[in-house]
Amino acid sequence: MDLSREISFAQLFGMVGRRTISTFLYVLDLTVFILQILRSWRRRGGVFNRASRAAVVTQIIFSGIDAIPTITVLSIAVGLSVTAQLIFTVQVFAEDADVVYLLTSLVALELGSLLTAFILIGRSGSAIAVDLGNMTLNREVEGLELLGINMYDFFISPRIVGMAVSQLVLAIYFSTFSIVTGVTFAAMLESTANFKYLFAMASAFEPVSLMVFVLKNLLFGVVIGATACFHSLRVGVSVTEVPQETQRAIVNALVLIFVIDGIFVLALQ
Repeated sequence: MDLSREISFAQLFGMVGRRTISTFLYVLDLTVFILQILRSWRRRGGVFNRASRAAVVTQIIFSGIDAIPTITVLSIAVGLSVTAQLIFTVQVFAEDADVVYLLTSLVALELGSLLTAFILIGRSGSAIAVDLGNMTLNREVEGLELLGINMYDFFISPRIVGMAVSQLVLAIYFSTFSIVTGVTFAAMLESTANFKYLFAMASAFEPVSLMVFVLKNLLFGVVIGATACFHSLRVGVSVTEVPQETQRAIVNALVLIFVIDGIFVLALQ
């Protein structure tokens, strides 16, 4: 009985150890992949390269502008269900400063970033993984490389940069719209005096918090785009590998987003 229990514990620790090492190696490979891409893109001119600039603009249109209707609907829902409810509930037993703090820290700086990242992962990250995965499967990537076309410069870097810009802009749009919608709804249902929170929030954001917000969202966009590209290039010769790698890209991107957000929260404590 004791021997079987020791074997079970040994197997458990072995499985946890293998999983930990595998996760560490995955994060390391992804980090090196991102650094290589950005270094190569910067060395060849970045946005000053006309072909790369056109690809970046195309990605921003697809990931950013085309996602505005979805982001708008979601931000209105959050404004009505979260922002307004926070105002109704917290102002009963707390001061106005506490309401403003919750709106800025929870809705504007946290929910805006996370929910925007979720939309981009499901909408754009999956699309990138399928697109590049099919190119890899059909050996189009090899053909382009034989023609002297650098995949990093014209197909991967623009997607990552476009995703980073889209994430930041959409997060700002989401946070602003959800706050304005929620405060307006609270003012219409309860009292027009609730409009005071809009003016109070304008001066409530600290420079450090804003810089962290910008940095975090840029990093979210880079991770989402890089994870999708990283997994799409791992597609082999089987058609079934495209949905498998797409699924892995989505799941890993979600996990990394939560981990990064947790690291930022702990760093600010």
